[in-house]
Amino acid sequence: MVRDFPRSARLLTGREFRRVFDQRKASGNALFRIHYAPAASARLGVAVSKRVSPKAVIRNRIRRQVRESFRLIRTELAPCDYIVLARPAAARATPDELRKALDQLWQRFT
Repeated sequence: MVRDFPRSARLLTGREFRRVFDQRKASGNALFRIHYAPAASARLGVAVSKRVSPKAVIRNRIRRQVRESFRLIRTELAPCDYIVLARPAAARATPDELRKALDQLWQRFT
């Protein structure tokens, strides 16, 4: 099995998340906000809070879409740490709408 989203491509600790948030660089649209900071390679962190949706199944669906979108475009992205925050409107969006919104945001970083 080929794994295109290895552990090294993820933000894992609170310290890594805090470093990105401290940079205060962000870009967003109606469904997502992406915080980013320069790094050695493109890595992803995802945050989908209960304010977005109280239902875990919906939050997990959003996370899966974000991870898959990142996995497909990771090699083309600028070397940064990215944290994708979902907005409440993302809970009502279809998978196609989520993917389209993410693709628009990723284009800003290629």
